[in-house]
Amino acid sequence: MFTLIPAFKYGWQEMHKKIWVFLLLTLLYSLADISNSYLIKDVIFTEDMNVMQFLEILPANFMLIISITSIALICLSFFVVTFVLAGLRGVQPLIYLRMKIKRFPMYVLAMILKMLAIGAGLLLFIVPGLILLLAFYFMEFLIVDRDMPLLDAFRESWKMTKGFRTGIFFFEVNLFIIGYLLAFPQNLWPDTMMTYAIIALINVVWLPISWNAQGFLYQFVSESQVEK
Repeated sequence: MFTLIPAFKYGWQEMHKKIWVFLLLTLLYSLADISNSYLIKDVIFTEDMNVMQFLEILPANFMLIISITSIALICLSFFVVTFVLAGLRGVQPLIYLRMKIKRFPMYVLAMILKMLAIGAGLLLFIVPGLILLLAFYFMEFLIVDRDMPLLDAFRESWKMTKGFRTGIFFFEVNLFIIGYLLAFPQNLWPDTMMTYAIIALINVVWLPISWNAQGFLYQFVSESQVEK
């Protein structure tokens, strides 16, 4: 089992060292998040609504925009994972990117399949989705870091997360809680330009920390597997 403090400490250190590397990615992530929030800001829904009723009140182009945004975020995540791994391997980010760019199509395909599998699992009483989320947690790192084929990456992630899934779960819970607390501007001044500007500035610091903390966990679990 691992503790979370070293992971966040590493994330903080890497954020300081490579803030300019992650800046553009952070701003693009913030833009996607803000655009989705703005798209549904006028939607009013209640707890007693069923799925069909909820879909009926969504804007006509909502699903199209969400689909495009999701694909864009998957593409951006490739660069995030690559730059995080560059730090772990002690290689300059752009040099490492040139080494790994050939993995981009496989990465995108794998992430789409991963999202579909987790989404289907969440529809089946939530628990199966959580299990798949934890089991396939390092799949994208394996595809880039070890140049693994698609199915091998899924199998290896399933294998290497055994014994660590509880720790990964609490790590994700911490990310959620911290992210929720840092979203306080949305509660104080909803849907204003100042709100979006503050959230973007917060993300410039927080997102690189969380990304590199995930990389630290991947390295920790990988080294633990070697020791076994």
